[in-house]
Amino acid sequence: MLEDIYERIVRIREEGCRECLKVVCRMDDFQFNQLMSRLELQIEITSRYSPPVRPALDPMISTELGVYRGDDENIGRLLGYPECCIRSFSENTRYAIDGEHLAEVSELDIPEGKCAIIMPSGFIPCSLRCQEAWERKLIGFADRDEFRRILELEDELRMRLPHFHLAYDEYFEKIVLE
Repeated sequence: MLEDIYERIVRIREEGCRECLKVVCRMDDFQFNQLMSRLELQIEITSRYSPPVRPALDPMISTELGVYRGDDENIGRLLGYPECCIRSFSENTRYAIDGEHLAEVSELDIPEGKCAIIMPSGFIPCSLRCQEAWERKLIGFADRDEFRRILELEDELRMRLPHFHLAYDEYFEKIVLE
């Protein structure tokens, strides 16, 4: 969840970035504290909606951490992605939910009343059947009420955490089932 990411970022900074994400240690205290305040606000907002999976990380934080700069393995680990999904993303250049993912939908045991499969935006699983991704709550089903709350959560996050990332206006990937 987002709280885990928060703790990992703090731990990376406290440990001096020996292994990864040196950008966290290069930030001055003001910048670091501003980013962490945004993450704290995102955690607070998200906790009120209780989505079945966590939203994507705030785009401003993602950008500053270098999510879009090619350190896929360390970023994936920071975000709590399973190793199989990190490898699939890095090696296969799967940068979006694709036809293979959509073909897997018919192979899933979809609980009654569920209308969508939800994932954090930017998380591209190796497979929609990836058990580890389901266990880590990176893939989940949503019923109509949960789906409505997810849309409301996205609206509140956009309003309360404005940013300028043009390609990042949703916090969840959504595969509508009905």
